[in-house]
Amino acid sequence: MIYNYLTTAFRSLVRQKHYTFINLIGLSVGIASFVLIALYVQHELSFDKHLKNVDRLFRVVELQNEPGVGEQHVAITMGPLAESLLADFPQVTGVVRFIPGFDIPIVRFGEKNFREKDMYYADPSVIRLFEIELVSGNPETVLSNPRSVLMSEKAAARYFGSPANAPGKVLIMGNRGFRVSGVMKDQPQNTHFFFDILVSSSTLDGLEDFSWLKDWGSNSLVTYVQLDKPESQAPVEAGFADFLEKHIFSTGNGWHNFEMYLQPVKDVYLKSQHVKFQNVTSAGDGNLVLIFIVIAILILIIACVNFINISIARSVKRAREVGIRKVLGADRMSLIYQFISESFIITLLSLILAIGLVELSLPVLNELLGASFYIDFIGNPIFNVGLLAILVLISLASGAYPAFYLSHYQPARVLKGSVNMKGSGAGFLSKGLVIFQFIISAGLIFSILVLNAQVRFMKSKKLGISYENVIYVPFGEKESVSKLSIIKDELSKNPLIQTVAGCSYINGVSGSQGPVIVGDSADTRLTVRFGFVDDLFFPAMGIDIVDGRNFSHLIQSDIGSAVILNEAAVRKLGWSNPIGKTFKYVNGADTTQRPKVVGVLRDYHYYSLRSLIEPAAYVFAPDLFRGVVIKYFRASDQENVLDFVEQKWKSVMPAEPFQPLLSSKLIEGRFKNENTVFSLFLYFTFISVILSCLGLFGLTSLMIEQKTRIIGIKRVLGGQAWDIALRLVREYLILVSIAVAIAMPLSYYLLQEQLSKFAYRIEIGFVQMLLTLLIIVAFSFLTIVFKALKAARANPVESLKYE
Repeated sequence: MIYNYLTTAFRSLVRQKHYTFINLIGLSVGIASFVLIALYVQHELSFDKHLKNVDRLFRVVELQNEPGVGEQHVAITMGPLAESLLADFPQVTGVVRFIPGFDIPIVRFGEKNFREKDMYYADPSVIRLFEIELVSGNPETVLSNPRSVLMSEKAAARYFGSPANAPGKVLIMGNRGFRVSGVMKDQPQNTHFFFDILVSSSTLDGLEDFSWLKDWGSNSLVTYVQLDKPESQAPVEAGFADFLEKHIFSTGNGWHNFEMYLQPVKDVYLKSQHVKFQNVTSAGDGNLVLIFIVIAILILIIACVNFINISIARSVKRAREVGIRKVLGADRMSLIYQFISESFIITLLSLILAIGLVELSLPVLNELLGASFYIDFIGNPIFNVGLLAILVLISLASGAYPAFYLSHYQPARVLKGSVNMKGSGAGFLSKGLVIFQFIISAGLIFSILVLNAQVRFMKSKKLGISYENVIYVPFGEKESVSKLSIIKDELSKNPLIQTVAGCSYINGVSGSQGPVIVGDSADTRLTVRFGFVDDLFFPAMGIDIVDGRNFSHLIQSDIGSAVILNEAAVRKLGWSNPIGKTFKYVNGADTTQRPKVVGVLRDYHYYSLRSLIEPAAYVFAPDLFRGVVIKYFRASDQENVLDFVEQKWKSVMPAEPFQPLLSSKLIEGRFKNENTVFSLFLYFTFISVILSCLGLFGLTSLMIEQKTRIIGIKRVLGGQAWDIALRLVREYLILVSIAVAIAMPLSYYLLQEQLSKFAYRIEIGFVQMLLTLLIIVAFSFLTIVFKALKAARANPVESLKYE
């Protein structure tokens, strides 16, 4: 019986090659798009899921409200916090601190040396809380002793050739010897906090440079806590007010106004866009994941709608088939089974074709997202349970309505030719579904236009700093700063190089933020971003001084005692004439000399356009320089300049790794997320529009086939083909216009929500709305007019013989 249904269904599909092809293309593209988005969503939701007790693991976050920056969420904390939390809260069953290894810029073993970016000091409890699996070493003692090192398999192979060779070896880190006490399995990449090398935190005990670890006034490390159960989060947070009063506010250490809360580790990757100063190696966006989930579902629905519309469009011609089969004894259920069998076959073929499309598209998606997705029919539920569910659901969802609708025809009415769907439920449903499709397409097109305008605005906005033709080369060891003058002299000999300047980073600021205290009777405080630069940095980077002067190496007091502020800092301090004002404290400055303001910079964007320009203070402090910026004259000279700099770098500092940062890479990285999202939106918007046009083609076929005789009569009475075609087109463009009218307000609201995350953003204008309407109308017109003209130009005799 089933074989007969499938055979009959297959023959019917072969007879209707044109419509079968359209259905196959629509469904296969829709399913492929759904699978590709599902892979992206699965990847984004998989972060930190390898931790079995992730529900009990939390990151401590401070909610600060400091003068100068206002309210900010900060994920770095004080040194004594972890131990005090463990002592004061019985619900806390474990704590671990991660302290960046900023004092160990280079790790050496023999002739090998590397600048490690995923290296941290950590407490021994990290083994238990982060469920680290050891290849070698005792988990109870591997990080207990000072100068003990735990390495990943990958890191061990990098230094020693094989993880098996690592235990017991001595690494030179910051001119001190550290012994490898164990090797851990490589962390999975889908973790918000990736580490390659862990150094025992007891190494820092008693070191003068790390005396702040015992101070409640310094935020410089990350604290994680493990609770006895997930539900303990609320009572622990409720006790933070008394905890802070006991340990901080009552001691008068400088903190005036901040709170603390616990952020679940499972939320860190996707829900931390509002958090500053966080040590994370990967960050996603939960809102974008939700948006793409919705897009995936909508594209699949559009593909199903196409199937329904085209099936209804064919119902006029298939009505006679249904009538004859009923006369010959077929009951309604057998007809329903046959039509659902047709849906099953089309869906199955579409599924096979979709897998091929996914295979072809994966390289593009992997390159775009920096991922390594692949088809896995055994281990990935998307490709076994997911595809099976898609097969069943689409077969039923797409085939059910046409099956039940077509099978209800009465043989007598059908064979007399009295079937007319004008004003019927099927006609209204088809029109409603097409409106629904174009609401989605119009919304996506509108989103693309707005997103493109925002990205272009960000790329074209004047930053106040010029990264053109700039290379930044970081120092390794602290001792290398003493060779700054030598490397500057050597590099400046090249006529291709314009300027060489010392600085804390390519953007002029360091990673530190803290208070400056004004030398007035009120001891006014302002929280600022600190920057450490020499007198050549601002001219080299095109940063304007709007008041006062630049630093000068010829003025001895400028080195360590002068301060330059940005306009934001001056505004926050309320100064109308800042030149000559003095401070009691500025990080990096000689406070015994009362640091004095000598200049004011025009505000420039030292970080992303997503955040406002915050107050900044700059000091000429060579000891705090972390590298040099090299400004060269012409972009075409980049390779020659790089080769020259590398040669001189290795001759002056042979033990230093040469790891330059090209300004072009910096800018590319800043807009990487926006470019990726825009590209994904563009691809899937194009797909949705094409699928919607296929659906419109189905409705066009439905309406025109019903009007074939009317069109023939109009031609006989002298009607022009174009006039008849335009009358037909008008009906469908009304539907499209209704869809756009519904889509615009909803899309406008959602886009305003997204744009609100940017501190500097465009205003959504009438131009994007008008352009959306024109694009939708153009696609729709081209889709409809072909079919309409073909019908209008047909031989009237053939049209009148149609029925």
